[in-house]
Amino acid sequence: MATYEMKLDSDLKEVYRVETLVKAIAAEHHFTPVFLYDVMLLITEATNNAVMHGNKFDRNKHAWLLCEVRGDDFYIEVRDEGAGFNLNDVPDPLAEENLLKPSGRGVFLMRQIAKHVDYTFSPEGTTVKILIPIKRETP
Repeated sequence: MATYEMKLDSDLKEVYRVETLVKAIAAEHHFTPVFLYDVMLLITEATNNAVMHGNKFDRNKHAWLLCEVRGDDFYIEVRDEGAGFNLNDVPDPLAEENLLKPSGRGVFLMRQIAKHVDYTFSPEGTTVKILIPIKRETP
């Protein structure tokens, strides 16, 4: 199992550091371009949610990214220091009144792409855990 970790400031500019890490993981483990795109989308949504909605851009708070290559699965964990949210309050992005809204698709996309998505809420923050089957390039 290969493990990669990163501590992030509550700033959207940190996404560039995340992208660099994910591209390096993809090259090392021979991810297909489509799989890399899916992973990048999942991690970007999760880290953006942690910084924007969880930590509310509070520079005194951080987010943490953990990635693991677990055989044929890729595990992603993003943790923030925010108060959390109620999954039942997340609007359906496919509802007609939400179709043209510029945001609100992150949780939906994660659930559509990943094999497993789980949220844990605690006084210390929110953690999202994502598992997705790896698609590798054939040698």
